[in-house]
Amino acid sequence: MQGKILSTQLIIGDDGKHYEYDKNDVVNLGNKDLALLTGSQVDFVSFDERVAKSIYIINENVNVSGILSADRISSARAKALWGIGILIFSFIPDIGLQFFNFIPDIWQNIGYIIGIVIFVLYSMAIYSVSKAAASKSLFKNYIIALIISFLGLSLLMPVMPAIIMPAIIMMGVSAVLLFGGMLVLMEIYFYRIHAELARLSGSSLFLWSFWIYTVSVLLYFVFIIFTGFPSFVILVGFANIIKFVASAVSIIAWVIHFIAWWHFGKVEKR
Repeated sequence: MQGKILSTQLIIGDDGKHYEYDKNDVVNLGNKDLALLTGSQVDFVSFDERVAKSIYIINENVNVSGILSADRISSARAKALWGIGILIFSFIPDIGLQFFNFIPDIWQNIGYIIGIVIFVLYSMAIYSVSKAAASKSLFKNYIIALIISFLGLSLLMPVMPAIIMPAIIMMGVSAVLLFGGMLVLMEIYFYRIHAELARLSGSSLFLWSFWIYTVSVLLYFVFIIFTGFPSFVILVGFANIIKFVASAVSIIAWVIHFIAWWHFGKVEKR
């Protein structure tokens, strides 16, 4: 007989009757979360009119609302994977733009929308992990890191059109020191976030992705500094190569981060 999953304990058959079931009777469930599979088509047998046995999922339906609302590790994992996957994909036109110039300007406007989607999904993932793990520090550190990042960008953005070297002169020593201090604080809090994710998941890949991404950020700063010398054509040309390498290193970091989330199946108890 065939039917549809209504909840983690109930199936409605094609005959219109409701059947109770145990998740251990879902033969091909694997590591999937039943709460996220409501609406999936199943095939099952029943030896009475109340209980379903030998259940096979034949047409999987991912419950989007369940993914967005659940405070489970599996839900957090799904949000993070979607967010990081979109982010990695968004790097492709960025690299192409640097070397082939085949991406239309409209991509920049689309990029803002993509950025918001990535931010929302990843923020929800961190929140879900903090709730599932009953962590009092993970989401708090994440919010603090975001605030510091916003303040740092607010300080730097007004002078960015002047490019970094003239901009640094315009900012003054105190402003540069303040911005540098914010960068250090931001790194500290992002390290804490990745260290806790590594501890909770039991995977050091979170820390590897953090350090590799830090290298890419440093390369981006070298690129910005070199573009502050437009009179030196050699430096500007070298800067474009550095920007390409920085983008490639960023992709590597986010791919490792993606793999870390992919293997994040449960909270590691220590």
